[in-house]
Amino acid sequence: MRSKENGEVDKTLSLNTGKFGTEHFAFRAALVLAMLVLCAISVWPMQAEAFNQEGGLIETGSAAALLVAGIAALVRYRGISRLYIGVVLLLLAERELEADIYAVDSVPYFILHGMDVLLDMTIVRVILAVIVLGGVFWHGVPNGWRALKERAPFLLVFFLAGMCAVVAQGLEEVSSALGDQMTTIMATRLFVLEETLEMFFSIGILAAVLIGWPKSKPDGTSDEQIPNSDMR
Repeated sequence: MRSKENGEVDKTLSLNTGKFGTEHFAFRAALVLAMLVLCAISVWPMQAEAFNQEGGLIETGSAAALLVAGIAALVRYRGISRLYIGVVLLLLAERELEADIYAVDSVPYFILHGMDVLLDMTIVRVILAVIVLGGVFWHGVPNGWRALKERAPFLLVFFLAGMCAVVAQGLEEVSSALGDQMTTIMATRLFVLEETLEMFFSIGILAAVLIGWPKSKPDGTSDEQIPNSDMR
């Protein structure tokens, strides 16, 4: 029975195989647009700064993308071994927004502050650690390796999104280390680049989740009908 299910999953994965999807126009257009945005904010960092403040358009967009990705992952990738996908994305969304930027008597402050208090509890952290680490070793690693062999398009998008996060973290470290030696314009440039790359990370993660959404097959059925289908 298990071998039959695995065969169905492999068949599902094969629907997305190829050259990681790099031949698609949408993929190339997204890369070009991202590069144009990065070039524009590098040339006009002071103008772009207005969109990169705490609670601003960029940060709110990042949080919204991660929130939608987390909810979509909980709906799409069900099961205890895949619960970590949605949990991690929702935690990242919560991290993007600070409760202090909202009025104390506002609903956003109440929700975010409550989440901060909840996440500070040791028992909650232990439970989350078990869910995330267990899911990564039980589901993430083996399925990531299989996706690599299958050249699944979502994997390339996920990798590029991760690289955006790494570069953004690197820019933050450079800005912290050389802050006193940089001009105001250079410091602002690094800041807006960092925030924009974090937004690209969030959008990329959302795209990776949606690319793995159930696809309709020629016979009219959906991948959701496969009981143990994994994230592609």
